[in-house]
Order: sequence, then C-alpha cells, then structure tokens
Amino acid sequence: MRILVVNGDCIQTNSSANLCHIAYINGLVASGHDVTLLSADSRDYVLDKSIVIPECVKQHTYYGVTLYEKLALNKKKNQQVSGGNSFIKTQNNSKLSFKQKLNMKIKEMIVGLYGIHGIYSKFVKAAQKFRSNESFDYVISLSTPVTSHLLAHNLLKAKHVKAKHWIQIWEDPWYSDAYGINDKHKVYREEKRLLSFAEKVCYVSPLTLEKQKKLFPDSAKKMYWQPLPYYYKAEAEEQPSFAFNQYGYFGDYVPASRNLEPFYKAAVNCGISVNICGSPSDLFESTDKINIYPRLTLDKLRPIENNTNVLIFLCNKQGGQIPGKIYQYSVTNKTVLFILDGTEEEKEVLVNYFKKFNRYVFCENTVEDITRAIKAIESDNIGEVNNEPVDAFNPKETVSKILAGKSG
Repeated sequence: MRILVVNGDCIQTNSSANLCHIAYINGLVASGHDVTLLSADSRDYVLDKSIVIPECVKQHTYYGVTLYEKLALNKKKNQQVSGGNSFIKTQNNSKLSFKQKLNMKIKEMIVGLYGIHGIYSKFVKAAQKFRSNESFDYVISLSTPVTSHLLAHNLLKAKHVKAKHWIQIWEDPWYSDAYGINDKHKVYREEKRLLSFAEKVCYVSPLTLEKQKKLFPDSAKKMYWQPLPYYYKAEAEEQPSFAFNQYGYFGDYVPASRNLEPFYKAAVNCGISVNICGSPSDLFESTDKINIYPRLTLDKLRPIENNTNVLIFLCNKQGGQIPGKIYQYSVTNKTVLFILDGTEEEKEVLVNYFKKFNRYVFCENTVEDITRAIKAIESDNIGEVNNEPVDAFNPKETVSKILAGKSG
C-alpha cells in the first residue's frame, strides 16, 4: 500500500517522540508498504545522526523555523560546542525566582502570538503547499507535535493529497497533557475539532484511551489504542557479562511529570551502581556509585545502556501516558524494574496489562518498596520473571494492528 506519513517536526532531532516515529516508519517499510514522509526541514536543527530514515522512504521537507525557535536552536548549538548541557532545565514554579518567572511569562506570551499551535504554525503554512499526484491508501499523522494532524487535515481538505483513509496517532493527548498547558479552553476546542476530522484515532495507552473517550464522546467510537513499537533491538552478542548489577535510568524526569527521587534515595541507601541519563541533570548529585548525565544522543547513550543489566522504568505521576522506554526495554535480555505511579486505578490497569508478559519486577514509587525490589534483584529472587525479549512490541506487528484499527 501507499502510505503518507505526516510528521510536524524535524524527525532527526533527538527526542523520544521522534524515535517512536522512526519505529512506525520502520514497521511500515518492513511490512512492504511504499512510504512517503512529509516533515520539517533539518536546517537550523541540532541533529542526531544515529537516527536514520530508511533509504527507500520518499522524503519531502519544508522549512518553517520561527525567529523565536531559531534563537533557541542557536543557543542549543552553542551549548553543545562549549560543552554545556543541551537541555532546558525545568523546575518547580514555586522555587523559581521572580526574574525566572518573568522570563517564563515573556516566553509564553511570545509563543502565544503564533496562535494555538505555537511555533509550529509557520511550518504548517509552508508545508500545506505540498502536492502529490499519488493516490495514497493511508495518511498517518503523528503527534508530537499536534500540528501534524492540522497539516494532514489542511492537505486533505484542499485536495493537495488524495487518500482512502486517515489515521491520527497521538503519543500524548493535548488537553490532558501531563506537562500542563496554559489556555485549556482553547486547547480543548482545537483538540475536539482535530479529532472530529479523522477516520480513526489511535492512542498508545489504555489509560489515555479511556480518558479521551470520556473527554471527547463525539469521537469515542473511532478511538482505539496500540502500544508503541520499539525502535531498535540489541543483538544478543552485544550484551556483556556483569560482575555486579549495573542499574540505569535513561529518560527525562521533570518533577512535574515523573518523580525519580524515591529511586535515587533507595539507590543511595542500597549502595548500588547507577547511571542516570536525562534532564534535568541538576536535580540530583553524583556520588561514588551514581553517575548523573544530561540527555545524550543515541550513539553516546547506547554504550552506557549496553553496560547496564538492570533497566529502570518510571511511570508518569498523572495523565495515563506510558513512557515509550518500556517497549524498548522489553526487547532486551536485561532485568526491568517497573516503578508504578499514578492513581490506584491507573496502576491496576498497567499491572494487569504488563503482568501478562511475565517480564517485569514491579514496585510502588516509594523508597521502601523500591528498596524491597532492589534487594530482590540483588539476591536473584525475582520469582518467575523471565528476562527474555517480548516480541509483541515489534514495529511490523504494531503498525499492522494500527492499520487494522485493533486495540491492544
């Protein structure tokens, strides 16, 4: 089949969303589909060269970087050249100084001038000039950013693109986003409008699916969910032997969305060896056994991951979204410590779904329960948990179910 993938960002920048997008594309290619990718031009972006788009994919890019975004990207490039951190520090607003709060407010006002879709509005204006004479079987629009769905709608409405079916894939919802938003009323109306246009709407969490059905009942019948696909699978020969357990947390842990503090305290108390890679990297102090790194590119991260045999997965505090790392971790031969968070109802749904794979060591996000789980891992007393790859999250199988509109 001929499939047009719409991605509203530069797909070769280092983000968990883009890694998922590459995985979807890999799954479509592996299934034998003819794939065309419409995305943002890479000019001005800081690229991760280890993120590779398959050669057979036909690419169309449009430049839409705003002046505001260009200044931020230049700052990011300068930080990398000077050896500084290339991430944006995020703190609890109650701890920010007046000057910091004022700067944040000014930034919010500037971004607000671009409209509800913010800085991505300029890309949409440029990319909606795209025209194709091909007749696509499917258009698949990928968020993040949400702008991808707006662009797909504009292209279909203007008949610049012809397609039999249109699927919106939402890695994160918009109105109920765990990271918080400012003008919730406008966002709700725009999300409702975008959802009304699609033929099918796919989410990546059963929790998110149920919440979205309640929030947007008019579009509930077209909604379903599928887990995220993994983006690469380490070969067995790459796994070294370990004299002692090496733990690793790889991902962001902004306090507003994920609480890594209980694990950090438990790790210090237990005296285990840990690498923490993500942002904000100034939240915890390095010790003789705990190394703190900022967000790293894949080529720098993989050696650290390869020298880790216990992977830490931390759930979000709210929102129901499932961080995509769990699917990547599931196709390794490593022990996975699954730290639960959220409401009791949310945790129950997560355990019921993931427990069937007999793959994870579960614990609550408290110092006491994480300590219990660490001691179980250290004594090799993890019961019937099998540290073997789960094939259910492979890209080819995942995209096949998405195209078929199947849940779970």
